[in-house]
Amino acid sequence: RAAPGGAIGVAHRIATRDLPAPPTRGTVAEERAALETASHALRTRLSQASDHSGIAEAHMSLLDDPEFRAAVADEIAAGASAPAAWRAATRREIAALEATGNTLFAQRGADLLDVERRIVALLVGEESGRADLPENAIVIADDLLPSEFLALDHARLAGIATVKGGPTSHTALLAASRGIPMLVSCPAEILKIVDAEPLLLDPDAPVLHRRPEPELVDRIAGDLEHDRARAQAETSAAREDCFTADGARVEVFANCGSAEDAEAAVRHGAEGCGLLRTEFLFLGQQRAPSRDEQTAAYREIAEALAGRPLIVRTLDAGSDKPLAFLAMAAEPNPALGARGIRLSLRNLALLEEQFLAILQGVPAGQCRIMVPMVVDLAEFRAAQSLLRATEQRLDVTVPTPLGVMVETPAAALIAEELAREADFLSLGSNDLAQYTLAADRQNPALASAADPLHPAVLRLIHRTTEGAHAQGKGVGICGSLASDSMATALLIGLGLDELSVGPRSVPAIKARVRQLRLQECRHLADAALRESTAEGVRRLIREAEGETSL
Repeated sequence: RAAPGGAIGVAHRIATRDLPAPPTRGTVAEERAALETASHALRTRLSQASDHSGIAEAHMSLLDDPEFRAAVADEIAAGASAPAAWRAATRREIAALEATGNTLFAQRGADLLDVERRIVALLVGEESGRADLPENAIVIADDLLPSEFLALDHARLAGIATVKGGPTSHTALLAASRGIPMLVSCPAEILKIVDAEPLLLDPDAPVLHRRPEPELVDRIAGDLEHDRARAQAETSAAREDCFTADGARVEVFANCGSAEDAEAAVRHGAEGCGLLRTEFLFLGQQRAPSRDEQTAAYREIAEALAGRPLIVRTLDAGSDKPLAFLAMAAEPNPALGARGIRLSLRNLALLEEQFLAILQGVPAGQCRIMVPMVVDLAEFRAAQSLLRATEQRLDVTVPTPLGVMVETPAAALIAEELAREADFLSLGSNDLAQYTLAADRQNPALASAADPLHPAVLRLIHRTTEGAHAQGKGVGICGSLASDSMATALLIGLGLDELSVGPRSVPAIKARVRQLRLQECRHLADAALRESTAEGVRRLIREAEGETSL
């Protein structure tokens, strides 16, 4: 099971095909120009995508991979058309990934294929529109790429079952984020299912029932209705501020990357935006966004939040998020190179323009700013100095709260020193796990190694909360760990004051917080900090969940 839940509906088969890619067309110069036009169009679409799962960023990194682009250029130089060159380079890369025998590499292969099909469609002018679905459609496919999923009418989509794919595939992440049940790695026999055949996707087991018995349909329908009622109740209750069962205040915010995300956050009961990813304005652009463009975007998001706090993260580019308009030297290890605040401090005019746009776009009482990838006080002080100078330019008399993203062991270890000068701290659990465990989270082979429940990561989180609280400052967490209800009790026990999660996760996380008691959460955290493995931590959590109060 790749995305939880069940569905009752009718089959709708989707069989994708490769568009024809003519082997030769124009001159080398013409094919290169056509490819640049198509690439720019796709970059623009990816940068405008409302996506808090990181898939658009992953596809952007594939689109701009210098080694891959060089392979395509070689094909064009040898006489191939742009679509044929892109397809040949893609298929070689996919074949190399498959030859490793590592199933986790299949995710990168699927992303490569998705980008290829979108580029070829742009080049040959045969893009497909939104796929028509019957009501309560359960889509059956050999595989379903992210762009194919996004082209479906989600109002009519009840579930998905595919032969290929895995629970960590990007399509699975998209389905889960939109609450659409999905089964993967199904038997190839499902491809023999005919359109409109009655199907039932079991919510309790990874099973697809063909022509289910009426008794089973009635039972599952009752279960699904109960789940919907519970979700509605959680959403209704989510409009209220969040407290544990014994009265401890825990703020539940939402991660956003667009005004659409901010609107969804408010609908689902978020108390604010704990992370606004501003990269959506910069990635895939041939020039930096103007101050007016940035200001308008920030203002739209602030208005969508209707006065709720908005924490804007300054540009977090570099590494897997290159900027086309900025000269960025090739780095042997970009994750350890010029990214986050390092990149911004090397391009102060860009950072100053962003500060100006944020201050002009977000009302003073609503606005908070945080800087990413800080590793020492000198970096924070440099950003703070520029912000204060920018406020003077705008005659801002009340300083804007400025916080630090704690994403490295260095920042966690000096959390108290950072909190002495910063207004708040915010943990990025994804990067913190990556840097603590020396496991590149962009490498599919190491996906399970970058585990944020590893005791080493938990000890750094605890060090951060202790340091911040010693200075009277609050600490939030905006990584994917915050959206995992399994970890909620542990995070509260470790001292987190605010959880920033995916917009759709807000009601469930708030409901979970309301079940908990602070002292028991602290007992769980103390035990987890004494563990030596992530599996040991998970065992403790499962045992705690068996107790009535947890």
